[in-house]
Amino acid sequence: MPNNRKSLSRREFLQGVGAAGAGGLVVGGLAGYFGHGSSTTASDTTASGGKGQPLVVGSGVPVTGAYSGDGQMMLRGQQLAVAEINAAGGVLGRPLQLSVLNTEEQQPDVMKNVFQKFVSQNVAAVFAPFCTYSSVEFPIVAQAKIPTFHVNTWHGNVDFVKSNGITNIFQGDPSETWYGPGFAYLVDDLIKKNTWTPSSKTMAIVTSNDPYSLNISKTFQATMSKQGWHTTMFQEFTAPQADWTAALVQIRNTPPGIVFFSDYAAGDEASFIKQFRQSPTPSLVYQQYAPSIPQYLQLAGAAANGVIWSTVVGVVEGDYISGRFNTAFEQKFNTSPGFSNAGDQYDLVHIWANAVAEVGDPYAFDKVNAAVKNTIYRGVCGAYSWPDDYLTCYPYPDYTKDPSVGMPHLTFQIQNGKQVLIGPDPYTTGSFQLPPWLKK
Repeated sequence: MPNNRKSLSRREFLQGVGAAGAGGLVVGGLAGYFGHGSSTTASDTTASGGKGQPLVVGSGVPVTGAYSGDGQMMLRGQQLAVAEINAAGGVLGRPLQLSVLNTEEQQPDVMKNVFQKFVSQNVAAVFAPFCTYSSVEFPIVAQAKIPTFHVNTWHGNVDFVKSNGITNIFQGDPSETWYGPGFAYLVDDLIKKNTWTPSSKTMAIVTSNDPYSLNISKTFQATMSKQGWHTTMFQEFTAPQADWTAALVQIRNTPPGIVFFSDYAAGDEASFIKQFRQSPTPSLVYQQYAPSIPQYLQLAGAAANGVIWSTVVGVVEGDYISGRFNTAFEQKFNTSPGFSNAGDQYDLVHIWANAVAEVGDPYAFDKVNAAVKNTIYRGVCGAYSWPDDYLTCYPYPDYTKDPSVGMPHLTFQIQNGKQVLIGPDPYTTGSFQLPPWLKK
């Protein structure tokens, strides 16, 4: 999906698709708990509301493996939404029930098996946050027309949807192609405001070798190169990895102005920053996405102070809607929801439920998919909308300057063990501070 698409104004957007949904938050009964361990076929029934036959929806999450920490947040976000909807009477009087299948590490055979099981279970919707890069599982639900939602953040998935004319698979966030340009914009802004002066216009890039991370790194490198920055190293690794000696030797031998680390496993990024802080270079450190997972701060501890990170989908802080979500989540699970996938899964379940309520029949898939497509929804992660046939959200302010239709590309800095949202306005809760290792 190209990055140079014309920005959409709100007027142009509304003329093209209309607005069938308006975001709302219903905080109700909070039954249920993440208690499935490593089960691959567990189901979560939260039938406190609604008197009809339970309405089953599929939850495909990584219960085990390197991404299980994120998977737990995904499932809990879904469970909270289900609990609230059921406490309010269910969907069309029917209580929701989650059928949880373990997607492990999203290998093609596993994902195809999970999607086939959901189809055989006659689920009314599928929520599978992470999926394959090849989209091999997509035809299974596309043929069945089941409303399907993911946040895989991979432009190849939305290219597949558009090129195959699929109308029922929605990416609930912008694609990864926006990460690199978004951070480049922040770097330029920090320099212009004289809040940070780079030691040199050089960058060291460390990235996992999966297509997602590589694409983020390459778009960042290309964007920065156009602004006169030079690459001192570009090192790939296979996740998971815990020993960063080789990469750090190169970084310390030629200290760069920026260290850019692209991965989405909390353990990888936490171990890197801990080892970097043992002998830091005068470099701004960016770590992509993984610090959104609570596990990251648990592992990294004080070493993470000063790290900048971003997510193209994240829980907006200091906000009325997200504030109620955070409170409800903490009351239900006795822990915070993290900054990304608990919130987006919570929002997407509500978006689907609203569309079904509008249509009046959960199995009128064509009508439900059309209702989702025409939705503009203000959730805990900002604005969701699907303005074109890619069926993906677009970022604010990178793509559209209108926060009412674009999902905010959130940039955080970890300060004194806290996540401080430093961009973009009007969502900011604090400002950039020089990392501890850069202070004189």
